[in-house]
Amino acid sequence: MGFLSVIPRISTSRALYHRGTGKRIVHTFSGNPHRSHGLLLPPVTSFNVMPSLYFISEHCFSFRRFLSVVDHEPGSNVFRLSAACSMAATHVVRRRNGLLQTGVLVEFKRNSGGIGLGVTQSREGRRSWIVLDQNAETCTVHLKQVNVIIPGGENFKPEDVSELLRQVELLQDQTRLEIAWEKVLSCGKLVDLEELALVLYGSTAADKCYGAYRLLTTCPFYFECKDDSFSPLYGPRTVEQVRQLRLHALGEEVAHKKFLDFLAVVKTAMGLSFDQKPNRGFWESRSEFTVYLESLKIVALETSASMEKKKSGMQVLDALGLGKNSAGAIDVMIQIGYFGVHENFDLLKLDLPTCFPEQVIEAVGIIKSQSPQDLDEDNRVDLTSLKVFSIDTENPKEIDDGISAIKLPDGRFKVWIHVADPTRWVSRDCVIRKEAHHRGTSIYLPTMTIPMFPVELGWHLMSLRQGEYHPAVSISAILSEDGSIAESFVENSMICATCNLSYEAAAELLARNEDFELSTLHEAALLRSKWRNSNGALNDYMPKPSVCVEGEETMDPKITIKLQDASSPSFVLVSEMMILCGEIIAKYGGEQGVPLPYRCQTPNVKENKDAFSIPEGPARIAALLHTTAQVDVNYLKPSQHAALGLPGYVQFTSPIRRYTDLLAHFQVKAALRGEKPPFSPDYLEGSLVSVNEACRTARKLQNNTERYWILEYLRRQPPHRAYQACVLRFVNNTTAMVIISELGLKNLMVLRSKRKPGEQLYVEVVESHPRKSYLQLREL
Repeated sequence: MGFLSVIPRISTSRALYHRGTGKRIVHTFSGNPHRSHGLLLPPVTSFNVMPSLYFISEHCFSFRRFLSVVDHEPGSNVFRLSAACSMAATHVVRRRNGLLQTGVLVEFKRNSGGIGLGVTQSREGRRSWIVLDQNAETCTVHLKQVNVIIPGGENFKPEDVSELLRQVELLQDQTRLEIAWEKVLSCGKLVDLEELALVLYGSTAADKCYGAYRLLTTCPFYFECKDDSFSPLYGPRTVEQVRQLRLHALGEEVAHKKFLDFLAVVKTAMGLSFDQKPNRGFWESRSEFTVYLESLKIVALETSASMEKKKSGMQVLDALGLGKNSAGAIDVMIQIGYFGVHENFDLLKLDLPTCFPEQVIEAVGIIKSQSPQDLDEDNRVDLTSLKVFSIDTENPKEIDDGISAIKLPDGRFKVWIHVADPTRWVSRDCVIRKEAHHRGTSIYLPTMTIPMFPVELGWHLMSLRQGEYHPAVSISAILSEDGSIAESFVENSMICATCNLSYEAAAELLARNEDFELSTLHEAALLRSKWRNSNGALNDYMPKPSVCVEGEETMDPKITIKLQDASSPSFVLVSEMMILCGEIIAKYGGEQGVPLPYRCQTPNVKENKDAFSIPEGPARIAALLHTTAQVDVNYLKPSQHAALGLPGYVQFTSPIRRYTDLLAHFQVKAALRGEKPPFSPDYLEGSLVSVNEACRTARKLQNNTERYWILEYLRRQPPHRAYQACVLRFVNNTTAMVIISELGLKNLMVLRSKRKPGEQLYVEVVESHPRKSYLQLREL
């Protein structure tokens, strides 16, 4: 169905009868048929397009209940008007079913949504009629479906309906519409279909009455329906109303032309190969396409915009025969080249800020050009003689921490965790700190990083870059023989980052025992791990994927997936040192009475003995984690953290990438200066509500994006390739959660044979749909 070829559904009203006799009142008048009332209107002939242009759909015009039109029978210049012109409000409004009887001609709405014309045959129950339509088909029509009873159609023969429709089409001439409106307007009264038929065609025959009705339904400019019943009454619109509607129609015509132009370009672009499609820059350079593109984007991203803003996008999807939903809009915008094939729609839907506000950029420029005063310059300890290792993923952007260790003469270990000091550069009231609060965390995606701090600060000035001197907060401890803390210290320092290593490089050095200081750190970490395990710590050695994508704007980007082995020596070394730092900060905060976000977790009341019956590995870890209590936060004092096996814990080692850690830095740095901490427990609690929500959103985005690229990786692999997997747990008798060992990917699958948690098996990929996040596996 064409964009402007839908016949609007109109309201109807009864005819005009004399109160006393019940007879129809008819009056003849004459007048100048060419009076214009001073209207400065576009001529009717400017609409010299096919009549279907006036079949205006309901969603294009918001007037449903007031449609009228005037026309003229060729060769006739007789215009008659009802005596309603001289009798004010003498019409009788009758009930909708008052004139329905056998053998009358009616127009009705079909159940399918179309319009039918037929003759009533007999009643069907109390509120329905059997109607024989123009196709000689029998229809059951409810009273509510009847649009109008055609005057002059009494005792009409069904076989004559088709001929009547042919005659009506010949009568659809709108050139005399304005003249008839002027006649009625000069009187200012209501007219019915027979009276308009007399004015238009000089006859009240059924075809003339229906011809008048059809004109009234196809042009809404001049008349307005005044009575909602089977035999409509119409009143003339005012001169201003007609002017506004005519201008509106012209605007709709122009808009429709633009729509057709946009649709033609869209269809052309959809037919092009990927490398020939226009890019986003082309579409955004065409201002006439903006309305449609923005509307399609709103539908695609499922934003909470009004239906009015979605309307243009819905029209495009409807014209293309696609579903009027997010999936359909995404499909179109990918096919025309506006979005990339691998566009991250989760990121777009969240509308996260990827750039920083101008005032933040300006503040960074001031910091770089006018280095702020270091409030802790006089009490920084010089630790530049220590060998400082920074161990992280390959090519890290934000380097928050470094570690050092020595072995004391008595055989005990002394270790340092050096943490970057962002508060050296950013004050509490700085706009940069407020923007970090708003973001809550840095977000790491396979294709990009969205930092918490601007790059010039977070990636350069604040980070512990190799070979450079940096202000830091150094947390150190002397370990007892059992791995517990014998002594601990928190102090401002100056360090020199000696060696930035990836986890793989550090593991290789440890395996060769080539670096004494690194090996010392590893020994201290093993001692700490043993002590925590004796206190009930739960080590999360679940394999986790690290996904990197290059050339995501192409059809076939390079996807690299590495498994982060949490049980590797280098990973254990780093994690134990970070946990040790959290314990020392919690201890310091408790002793100094500093409000901090102390993370705590109560131990399980009952030991999960079933979990220890599962073979050691991912399945046992999953079972143990499944039964652990939720982690809470206490802002007044440290409390036990059961899963870590600690008396208290505060996240402190990632102030460049995690706002919670930054807040802890502000509190601890103030205490080190002997000042009152800037943030109260209530402020911390309220502030971290939005931060925690931002962190949850970031984790979900990261997980969804990594899953997309892993599924895309699997989609490209040869069919029937075997992957080793491990059963983690069952969700019912036959469906289990498994993890593909080499990818760290968890997925549900139906098992054909009886298995147990922890059991190894081989699977193959049946289907992989990255965009739907759907993966079907089959047991081999």
